Amino acid sequence: MRFLVTRPQPDCKRTADKLRAAGHLADEAPLLEFQVMPPEQLDLSDICAVAFSSRRAVSVLREHSQIGELLGLPAFTVGEATAEACRLAGFQDVRSAGGDFAALGALILRESAGLAPGAVFYPAAHDRAGDLESFLKTGNLACRTQVVYRMDPAEKLPAGIVSGLSGAIYDGVLVYSRRTAETLLSLLKASGLDGAAPGLKIYAISSHAAEPLAGFMRVHVASAPCETALLDLVLAEC
Repeated sequence: MRFLVTRPQPDCKRTADKLRAAGHLADEAPLLEFQVMPPEQLDLSDICAVAFSSRRAVSVLREHSQIGELLGLPAFTVGEATAEACRLAGFQDVRSAGGDFAALGALILRESAGLAPGAVFYPAAHDRAGDLESFLKTGNLACRTQVVYRMDPAEKLPAGIVSGLSGAIYDGVLVYSRRTAETLLSLLKASGLDGAAPGLKIYAISSHAAEPLAGFMRVHVASAPCETALLDLVLAEC
């Protein structure tokens, strides 16, 4: 079977390689590009913990000159992959929500009584799936959001991918985020592939990621918002 993987690099290649190792064909079409943009000086005054909703934020801070000021704090993560990235970066107290953005916020609120006074530091993307500040405010916990990276959408689909989509060669398209789904839909329209869209089978990592495509394509959602569950869904149908 042949699949199209749309997540940003280097994750796109890693996922494609997993599909190839399982005996399938996989084309790579990263629809978002990672751009690092942390400030030279982070405001880390009076913070009691760090929250990560993606591994990319961890990778940015890992290279920042102030990383040493953060490693002694509790690090709350959206899932196990991000938790492992934190451990590799040197965080000692890492707590994984094992779910989605809402699960991350709920975990922080549950454990807030054990935190020192102060705000939760949230290094995040320019465009985010949720508002952690508002979420934590419901539990009277302050949150300081700092944009440290952005994901720029691709301007067009590669010619080879357009040809493949036109020829209906793909048995499924893997989508890992809502912004990727929105970008995919926009680029399909821009490439004149509106007619091909209803025939595409989409494998989405979460219902949130799937939502922009639900009215246009056949969408299948993973049982949990992680790559393991998504690949289990994809391979179970092969």
